[in-house]
Amino acid sequence: MRIDSNTIQVPFDAVNFIDYSNPYLIHNRPTKNGEVIKDAYIVSSKDLPVGVSGLTIDNIRQQISINTSAKLLNNQYLDGINTNTYAQWIDSINGLGLIDIDKYKTFEQGIFQKIDTTNNIDLSSLYNLDNQWNEVLGYLEVAKLNERFSIDDYYSKHNQGIAYRGNQKEKNRLIMYRKYLDLLKSDNKGFLNSINRPVEFLNSTKNILRVESNHTTFKAIRTRLNINSNTIQDVLTNGVNPNPKMLDKITQPHRENQLLMVFNEYSPDNYNLDEVIKLEGIKNIIRNANYCEKTLKQFVKRYTTEAMFRWWWYGGKKSITPFRPLINELRVKDANKDPQVNKVIEFIRNTMQQDKVA
Repeated sequence: MRIDSNTIQVPFDAVNFIDYSNPYLIHNRPTKNGEVIKDAYIVSSKDLPVGVSGLTIDNIRQQISINTSAKLLNNQYLDGINTNTYAQWIDSINGLGLIDIDKYKTFEQGIFQKIDTTNNIDLSSLYNLDNQWNEVLGYLEVAKLNERFSIDDYYSKHNQGIAYRGNQKEKNRLIMYRKYLDLLKSDNKGFLNSINRPVEFLNSTKNILRVESNHTTFKAIRTRLNINSNTIQDVLTNGVNPNPKMLDKITQPHRENQLLMVFNEYSPDNYNLDEVIKLEGIKNIIRNANYCEKTLKQFVKRYTTEAMFRWWWYGGKKSITPFRPLINELRVKDANKDPQVNKVIEFIRNTMQQDKVA
């Protein structure tokens, strides 16, 4: 389990100290009919450091709500918040000087309200993303088979990625994007300035595809992580990564994807669109004839002269792949085809499944 953006609630029982005298704490204590309806201290987001976007001390509910991200981990940012980085994360929160929360009590009693679960997929063994992002994006778009998801893709100087958005009542969203470009955005300048050797860090992300899913309700967290409670302990130690399951929901690997097969079979370096259309047309005719050579021979003869028949059936100068040799080749290939033929999606899925926190 690796978490980036998140919201946690920490009960006062797990809090060692609150500095109510800190000038950054803004007291909000409205009343109605002479009764206090809210008693909270809030820190403006502009007064919070990189990695913290909100902090509220609720004196009525006796709890503290904190919005953070893995950027609190500095150079360990890509590791995300997990059991190995938990202590560093809490130390960074305490380092604000506003509160001091107990690591052990927070682990047991604190709860996650919202989490973004993440994986960083190094695609350098398959692609150079600077030059081949369009090809990767094509695979990611074609892989979507679930009609209940729509696709938004984006391509700009500092934003290249794809978002799968479900129309289900409960939010289903999975995004994949180039982390390197994301880190180059102006709003990440403060983060890069806070870490050691930022150029080296940036270069290490050049071919990383960040995969991220959002879990915005208690129910979503419990259901997708297969846990009974939202405690920080249960979330970080459950051992379930919901991202591969979300990917499977979107791509439905058990279903055949004909367009994906076309993507895999015809490299744009070797085929133009006209050739792909002609070849796929021939293959479709062969499949419709159930690979029967006699039927196909009669079909081709019906639409050709004797000379042209030989060109279409046996092949000839400047001929595209002819019918006869393609029949057996296609029969064997179709008998052994695997619906999970998207090498990009399979690589992403396998990498996520192998991404275990020690």
